[in-house]
Amino acid sequence: MNSYQRVMGTLMGQPVDRLPVFAVLGAYGGKLTNTDLRTVFSDASAYVASQQAVQSAFGFDLVMTPFVYTAISEAFGGETAWSDCQTPNMKRPGVRSAAEVLTLPLPDPYRTGRLPVVLDATRRLADLYKERVPVIAVLPGPAIMPSLVIGMEQWMETILFDEDLAQKILDHIAPFFVSWANALLAAGADCLVITEGMASAEIAPRAMFAERFLPLLTATFAQINGPKVLHHTGGRINHNLDLFPGLAGLVGVAVGSKDDLAEARRLIGPGLNLIGNVDNLSFPALSGDTIYEMSQACVRAAAPSGHYILANSGADIPLTTPPENLRAMLSAAADYSVEIASRL
Repeated sequence: MNSYQRVMGTLMGQPVDRLPVFAVLGAYGGKLTNTDLRTVFSDASAYVASQQAVQSAFGFDLVMTPFVYTAISEAFGGETAWSDCQTPNMKRPGVRSAAEVLTLPLPDPYRTGRLPVVLDATRRLADLYKERVPVIAVLPGPAIMPSLVIGMEQWMETILFDEDLAQKILDHIAPFFVSWANALLAAGADCLVITEGMASAEIAPRAMFAERFLPLLTATFAQINGPKVLHHTGGRINHNLDLFPGLAGLVGVAVGSKDDLAEARRLIGPGLNLIGNVDNLSFPALSGDTIYEMSQACVRAAAPSGHYILANSGADIPLTTPPENLRAMLSAAADYSVEIASRL
């Protein structure tokens, strides 16, 4: 059974040869190929080579398209801050005032800025790995995407103090979210991971999410022609889990490291997949044995109910993570699968 069959089987609730394991290693691939991160995230061939190196070194059950949200902020006129040790961040948003967003033309996924580079890398990965390893694309959710256009602080101020303008901004940007998501799928992505910060407990309370942002997810998800995973964006998401079943095309939810996996299963029900939730920030400092134990704890809490994929809980795993810590996750899943098989 290859990785594609293993993941697709898990998503559909079918028996698989072992528990699938994901790890977000976009920047880590640059480390493996000795390529600076500006080149990795600006050149499709360099990025694809970096993911090939990740796959060769570890054999996780996915390859990722470029996880580089600054391509979106640049497409709206923003500037990027580059680093040698982490994925790029937005240096300056494209507009100075929230009202200006409504005057901006929406980017063309096939022509604007570095967006075509992301699509090119997606196509190349699909050519290499289609139906062998799942090709997973990541994009920001429709309710958090305006933060890439005006900055997080100004977006939150608009949400809190000018509800009418905030709604107009969401309505203005939503068509780009849909077109970008469908462009990634058309380029060959097998599944989308949508990181919706407004679903996180650290950013928005449940009542606000349910009233103002869930209808947006409902409307936009229905226009995207492929499977989707909703991601917590680094915070806790259990408080909203019971709201997600029924979203069009939703196949799973990635839960945060501070979310209880057993509680997550109770809240989301038996049919959707859970993904997570080994603490991202722990990878560089802890021993491989400790990462193994943490991974085993996640597996034992969530795997018995099925529909589960072991993964790190956040975005990119830090570059200083020892390779043996990454392999410890794989060993934890493999050992659990052997143990279960021995009981049959």
